[in-house]
Amino acid sequence: MDNRKYLKLCGILTIVTILSILVIPGFSDALESAMLVFLMVNARA
Repeated sequence: MDNRKYLKLCGILTIVTILSILVIPGFSDALESAMLVFLMVNARA
């Protein structure tokens, strides 16, 4: 995968994530919880 396709993919995923956080009410809470669990697990290691 070349750099141009990779950057387009990252941009599309970023836009989709931002729009889903704004539109879907429970998604932002679930994403926040998952990030906090990830950080807690890695902080103990």
